[in-house]
Amino acid sequence: MRKPNLVWRLLAILAVFSLIVAACGDDDEGTGETTTAAPTTTEAPTTTAAPTTTTTTTLPEPEGQAPVEGAAMSVTYNIHPDATWSDGVAVTAADFAFSHEIIMNPDLDILSREGNNKIINWEIIDDKTIRFDFGEVYAPWQTLWATTGILPEHELDGKDFDSYWDEQITLGSGPFIFKEWVKDQQIVLERNPNYWRDTFVDGTPVGDVQTIIIPFLEDSQTQVQALRGREIDMFYPQPQLDLVEQVAGIEGVTSEAGLGPVWEHFDFNHSDPLLSQTFIRQAIAKGIDRAAIVEAIIQPLAPAAVPLNNSIWMNGTAFYQDHFSQFDYDPVGAEALLTDNGCAKGGDGVYECGGERLSFTWTTTAGNEARELQFEIAQQQLAQIGIEVTPKFGPASEVFADENFYGDNSAWQVFNFAWVGSPDPAGSNTLYYCEGDAPNGFGSINNLRYCDEEVDALIRSTDGLVDPAARAAAYNEADEMWLAEVPLIPMYQKPTFFAWYTDIVGPADNATQVGPMWNVEAWTGAEQIVFGADQQPDSLNQYTPDGNLFAATLVAGAVQQGAYTILPDFSYVPNLIESADVTLYEE
Repeated sequence: MRKPNLVWRLLAILAVFSLIVAACGDDDEGTGETTTAAPTTTEAPTTTAAPTTTTTTTLPEPEGQAPVEGAAMSVTYNIHPDATWSDGVAVTAADFAFSHEIIMNPDLDILSREGNNKIINWEIIDDKTIRFDFGEVYAPWQTLWATTGILPEHELDGKDFDSYWDEQITLGSGPFIFKEWVKDQQIVLERNPNYWRDTFVDGTPVGDVQTIIIPFLEDSQTQVQALRGREIDMFYPQPQLDLVEQVAGIEGVTSEAGLGPVWEHFDFNHSDPLLSQTFIRQAIAKGIDRAAIVEAIIQPLAPAAVPLNNSIWMNGTAFYQDHFSQFDYDPVGAEALLTDNGCAKGGDGVYECGGERLSFTWTTTAGNEARELQFEIAQQQLAQIGIEVTPKFGPASEVFADENFYGDNSAWQVFNFAWVGSPDPAGSNTLYYCEGDAPNGFGSINNLRYCDEEVDALIRSTDGLVDPAARAAAYNEADEMWLAEVPLIPMYQKPTFFAWYTDIVGPADNATQVGPMWNVEAWTGAEQIVFGADQQPDSLNQYTPDGNLFAATLVAGAVQQGAYTILPDFSYVPNLIESADVTLYEE
């Protein structure tokens, strides 16, 4: 094979990094092991801001002739020579190729093909080297296989991938292997006896934890009681003031809290004949005092928190722009929107528009005190402007199941949850797509059923923009247009929270989709750890999760590995690979 004239070598620069925090987990029953007495943590956790990361990468100047017709760019992965599967078989270029083919198989129910759908050709150079050729420049190429693992061809070839890994990850390259899943109770992981690394990617030695038990417990207060009684050793709950204060009083427990790319929002189901009307969505937005909700629920944990006015960039990051403050709390203006559009208040105090009452169900996860409180605040405020919302709460396993999450207005009308972001906004591009792989026919994570063709085109254009400033400008132009129509209400950058007993050394949070298991191989101090989780996955397959992706990632993160992993400082570092070569070709 001819060598291109210009190759951009990306090497892993491993250094000490500052930690930030994010949380979304909880706990159930189990036994933890204590080896030494630990000090009492009495102060609230320190809150840190997210890094001001701009984009995933910059690209080299074009040079050289494309290896295949139509290629604008190539990425060559140099797989780590020691990388092996838990059965001792080497991780090879064939596994990378197989993973790509699985993603692009049209007969499979894949969560997202974004990025892979731009690959027009691949070539195995040798057992540990593979080149992928892209038909167009793809700026966020590092996002491929960073939060989902490479798949073992010799284990999965010929199997029904849509179902084979639903209940058990039979083979991985990570530090732990899957042992069992007792439905509605717990998942058990055991140390991989054939793990190929002696150190984590930052040089930290591999720890001594042999077993991880992950029980499921959805109620926040029960989670705290389990931690206090050392039925669990750590948890990753939805942060709320009372919970944080209780954890601060538990002897031997430390915690971290911070602001990462996790953002809370109220979604509208655009299949609803009322919520599909812009003025009604705008009235709801003006009828909710987001600042009051942030002050009551978030600022006690993160004093610097403010309402979020962008759906792509977080507050304080380099490219953040305000695109939503025109919908700040204005109850008089909210009612004016309704009356100006012919709506009239009924005898029960609820407006009717076109003969239909403005009464909607409100879906969120049951047992989450913070979300139940913000629902009550929103419910009272909306009632004052003549809009009724009624609770339709349920366990995460139900509200995030595909048939509900992607359902029409008979499944949900208003939905409150949080997106867990990544360092590069490309990971959320499909939220804005009018067509895609979602069960509802829209972009992969577009549960809103909302389409703006101009916004769709702008978001899609960002993949080919190499200049970070130009790319950010396109994102902001799209976001400004999108939020003007209020397809959802961005609420706030969600604080994160991770707590654990201090005799366990190594845990630290990671605010990206990689989650709290990001460095699990380096944890030490106990042979067995009980990690409480607030959500049970519907499927363990990250590619076809059939429900809550975060719950699946929590488990898969300890068992599977991608080409890259993401550190808490938002940097992408090689994991299964030693390096990657990126080449752009002259037209």
